[in-house]
Amino acid sequence: MDGNLIFGSANQPQGFLNLAMAKWDGNPEPIVREMLQNCLDAAVEANRATGEVSFTIRRVAVEAIPGIEAYREQFEGAVREREQGKQGGAERLVVKRIQRVLAGPDTQVLFCRDNGIGLNADRMKRILTEGNTDKSEARAGAFGIGHLTAFAASDLRFIHYAGRSRSNGSLVDVASAHAVLASRTVDRNSGRGAHGFWLLGDDRTLFHPHPYPNAVPDLLRSEIECLEDTGSVVGVIGFNGFRSDEKPVDAISRVAAKNFLVAIWNGSMVVHIRDETTASEETVDRERLELILDRERTRKRAEQGGGWLSGEQAYRAWQTLETGRKLRFEEEGVGGYFRSLSDDAKLRTRSRVQVFRNGMWITNEADRLLPRDFNGFKPFDAILELDSGAVGDLLRGAEGPEHRGLERRRLGRRDSRKLLDKLKELAARLREEAGRVEQSEEFTPTGFAMFRGDAEREAEKVPPYRPRRSPVEASAAEGGQGEESTPQPDTEEGGSVDREPGPGPKPTRPRRFTPKPGRSIRGRCSVRAVPDADGQLRKLRVMWRPASGTNSRNHRLSQRAFRLVASLR
Repeated sequence: MDGNLIFGSANQPQGFLNLAMAKWDGNPEPIVREMLQNCLDAAVEANRATGEVSFTIRRVAVEAIPGIEAYREQFEGAVREREQGKQGGAERLVVKRIQRVLAGPDTQVLFCRDNGIGLNADRMKRILTEGNTDKSEARAGAFGIGHLTAFAASDLRFIHYAGRSRSNGSLVDVASAHAVLASRTVDRNSGRGAHGFWLLGDDRTLFHPHPYPNAVPDLLRSEIECLEDTGSVVGVIGFNGFRSDEKPVDAISRVAAKNFLVAIWNGSMVVHIRDETTASEETVDRERLELILDRERTRKRAEQGGGWLSGEQAYRAWQTLETGRKLRFEEEGVGGYFRSLSDDAKLRTRSRVQVFRNGMWITNEADRLLPRDFNGFKPFDAILELDSGAVGDLLRGAEGPEHRGLERRRLGRRDSRKLLDKLKELAARLREEAGRVEQSEEFTPTGFAMFRGDAEREAEKVPPYRPRRSPVEASAAEGGQGEESTPQPDTEEGGSVDREPGPGPKPTRPRRFTPKPGRSIRGRCSVRAVPDADGQLRKLRVMWRPASGTNSRNHRLSQRAFRLVASLR
């Protein structure tokens, strides 16, 4: 073994808390998906007919972990320094988890092995470089933040990597590791950073042209020797079971079946899972898809964080692959499957379009492909495969940081318009396949609620508008002259001076009629539709807020809002 865990010099302090890792704490969905995505990328790049991925969980002695001495030294020094200041609750929790693992005789390790193109020095550097992307045409996604995602499954926050690739016709191995702790002070004006890497020698960094050792540590050697050709191995040290109540074997199989449904169904990916600590195992392939997804078919809500595929929609997507018809498109790199739901009354629901790329699920909320965009057409389920060509390139550029969801603002204005136009064309094709709903076939949800009561009543009679009259008008109406006579002053000759009558007083502004308070309660009413996970209208929420303070009854009602929820079943 010719490598060491090296924590390089630091220019600024850093604590134990890392938001990029804490974001997915307790959720296996993004962790397993990111690991499988990288495996699928490697298999596609190596032109494998089937990408085989193997997950293995086993216990390993703590002292047998490569680099554990340097890890302890950095951790203990960082803890002493952090204890001198103020630690937050989140930091203390991270420290306790690490201390618990280091105090035990052994710990769990999750190994992930694939038969892809393998890791060499360049690919290893891309993995270990935060914020670096590699969105080549063949890849499903990019490394970017992928390597940090796996840290959420490690209580030690310590990941080992090993790869075997071809160079000049021969197989070459490479190894490295990455640990994320906290910085510590070495002397008055220098310190060690929070990130440690498994490198050659004490004087090498990631900027060195040849920083990684070629000898694979014993921890990963048994896994790398299982490869018949090229491939890679990832070891999650201190595996925490995703901090979930779900068994790791079930969690990995569920995430694989949902997020890589198309890749597994068409045979381009097979996932093997074995937990040696519980003697349980599972294989996720085309034959097992139905059994795995059937356990999730009643789960209408997606995982925490939003934007994931729910179990119910994943099962419906599998049904579309099994019983739907294949769609042919003139556009290069575009394919799909279509399944009409109009013949099955139990499945009569809003249309759903699932978008996949290179066999990996991307979104079901793409612009112009939402359920509301197909109102007035017969309901259906569809899968669109946008793997390459102009549409695939635009889709790849608009993907979010976790390669799920589409954000057109990530593209330039011209490319954003191009993507929208392409999606419009795909939506038009799906409408053509579905056909319009005839007036006699319009769908009404079963048990549609009918509200009965005095929703209609005779309007109260309001007295006619009678504006208030001015004194002049009132005098004229009583038979007067329409103006009042005023005494005129005499002139010097004793006569009187004739004066033109001046205008009378200005008429007062008529007062608006105000109805007398009755027994009705005054207030404000609002109605809001409450859709379910499918976007189907299931509830109608009526909110009544009485007006305040005209009488004691209104005053009491104003203290709380009256809410009526009517279920449409």
